[in-house]
Amino acid sequence: MKSKRAITLLQTLILLLCIIQASGQNRISSPYSRFGIGDLMPNSSVYNMAMGGISYGVSSPFFVNTANPATYTSFDTLSFVFDIGAYTRQSKLITQNLSQTANFTSLGYLLFGFPVTRWWRSSLGLLPYSGTGYQMIDKQVDDVLGSYSREYEGSGGINKFYWGNSISITRRLSAGFNLTYLFGTIEKFSATTFPDSAYRMNYKISTSTKIHDLMLNYGLYYKYNFSNGIQLGAGLVAGNNSKISATENRLGYRYFITSAGVDNVIDTVLNEPSVKGDILLPANIGFGFSLAKTDKWLVGADYQLQLWEKYRYFDQPDSLKNSMRFSVGGQYTPSVSTVSNYFQRITYRAGFRYSNSFLELRNQRIDEFGISFGFGLPLPRTRSTINLAAEIGTRGTTTENLIKENFVRFTLGLSIFERWFIIRKYD
Repeated sequence: MKSKRAITLLQTLILLLCIIQASGQNRISSPYSRFGIGDLMPNSSVYNMAMGGISYGVSSPFFVNTANPATYTSFDTLSFVFDIGAYTRQSKLITQNLSQTANFTSLGYLLFGFPVTRWWRSSLGLLPYSGTGYQMIDKQVDDVLGSYSREYEGSGGINKFYWGNSISITRRLSAGFNLTYLFGTIEKFSATTFPDSAYRMNYKISTSTKIHDLMLNYGLYYKYNFSNGIQLGAGLVAGNNSKISATENRLGYRYFITSAGVDNVIDTVLNEPSVKGDILLPANIGFGFSLAKTDKWLVGADYQLQLWEKYRYFDQPDSLKNSMRFSVGGQYTPSVSTVSNYFQRITYRAGFRYSNSFLELRNQRIDEFGISFGFGLPLPRTRSTINLAAEIGTRGTTTENLIKENFVRFTLGLSIFERWFIIRKYD
C-alpha cells in the first residue's frame, strides 16, 4: 500500500512540475514586472495568504509553511501532509487618462511534509518564484521622425523546487533550511516602429534569459506554552546573497512589418547567443511572532527586509531600492469538536499587509497594500481542509503619469492530512 502511494505521489509531482513550467508564461500581468526578475510571488500557502501572509512565527501540523523551514518540526510523527493550491488574479490598470483590465490564472504551489525521525522533519515542493508579463506601447511624435512607437513586451518567470529539513534542537527550539533550485526563462522584447513611414526600418531587440542554480535560506523557530493554554511562537528567517547562474541570448534586427503583421527581417544588427553570467539575488531577513490557543484562535505579525540595492544582473547594477514588508493577521475557529453545526467548525481568517517594493520610478516609491480574508472548510471525519482566500489590494500611483493597479486575488487550496506511518495490528 505504501509503495502504491509513493508511486502515485511521484507521478503527481512530475505532472505538476510540467504544469508549473507551462503556467510560468502566464502567471502575471503587470507593467511593473518589467523590472528586476519580475514580480516576486507569495512564498506561502493559502493558509498564510488569508491572514495577510504571516508565516515566520506560525506553525501547524496540518499545513506546510515554506517561509520558515524551522516550522517543519510541527508535523506529526505519524502523519503526511500534502498541500496544493491555485490562484486567479483580476486587476485594473489605471493612469490619469486610461484604464484597462487584466486577469490570469496559475497553479500556485505543490507542497509535501512528512517526518523522518523523532527529531527530524522534511518537506519538498514546487512553487513559482517570480513572474514577468507585460505589453506596453508608447506613442510619440517628432518633428523630424514623424510619429513613431516604442513597444515593450515580456513574459515568463522563475520557478523553484525545494527540499527542506528541520531538526528539534530542544523541546522549544528548532532550526531548519530550504535548499532551493531556481529554474525558468524570462523573455523581453523592445521595438521602435515607424507606422507612418514606408522607408524607415523598424528595429527590435529580444533578450531571453535562462536561470538555473541553487540557493539556501535558513530559519529558527521558538515556541513556549503558557500555563493558561496560550502558545507563543517566534520565528527568524534569513537568506544570504545568492549568485544565480544564467544564460542570456540577445538578438537585434531591422525589419518591416508585412501586411499579415509578421516581421520581415532585413538584416541582423546584434546576435549574441549563450552569453553566460550571474544574477545576484540580495540577502534578506525576516522575523515574526504569533499567539495562539490550540484549535481556537491565532494572531500574529511579520516583518521582512530585503537589500535589493545589492541586486546585479550580469554584473550590472540596477536602480532597485531595498524593500520592506509588514503583515498582520489571525484566525478563529468557534468549535472544532461540534458535530451538529458545521459552521462552528469552519476556521475564519483575515489580515492585511503593506509593502514598500524595490521600485522607485520618477521619484515615486511603488508601494502595495492588501486586505485579505478566507475560510478553512473541514472535510468529514478527517483533519484535511479545503481553504479559500481572497485579497483586495492596490499598488502604485497615477502621480507623474505612472500606473496604479487595483487587484483582487482568489486562491483555492486543498490540504490533505493523513496518518501513513502506523503499523496496524489485527486480532
